[in-house]
Amino acid sequence: MTKISERTCIICRKKHTKDELFRIVEKGDKYTFDEKMKSQKRGTYICRSQECVNRLSKHKKIKVEIDDLLKMLSLLKKDTKDYLKVLKAMKNSQELVFGVNMIFDEIEKIHFMIIAEDISEKNDNKLIRKANENNIHYIHYGSKIQLGEIFDKEEVNVIAIKNKRVARGLIG
Repeated sequence: MTKISERTCIICRKKHTKDELFRIVEKGDKYTFDEKMKSQKRGTYICRSQECVNRLSKHKKIKVEIDDLLKMLSLLKKDTKDYLKVLKAMKNSQELVFGVNMIFDEIEKIHFMIIAEDISEKNDNKLIRKANENNIHYIHYGSKIQLGEIFDKEEVNVIAIKNKRVARGLIG
């Protein structure tokens, strides 16, 4: 079994795979966004989430240029639109399950989970534990309100995909 290398977000301290994070590197007294993740300097990682990038912009010790912060935010917007479009297009299919309890009921059929970034820590930990036990890929993405809009609900904590091919397309 191959071990997936994880990094820790310096803002929220959660562990993620490198592709779920932004990388910044120190240049003098400031940090710059290493978009390609190829800089030969020691990197620091930040979640690909609006919340962590916003908190980074106010960080007292880690100063990042405004242009780099805007670039990170624009990448987030681009990514969010794509995931949300795919989920909206699939909303009437039988391939999506939403809500923590419904996902636990169908956990053996699930191949990919999209967890809201503003989910409660308790539910987040439950979902991540189940995902890891069942080798299910997951990401933290969008807000509960954004995920809820897909199903015309006020809020949705998590959406899972049961179709293996669609899940592979979203993961890769």
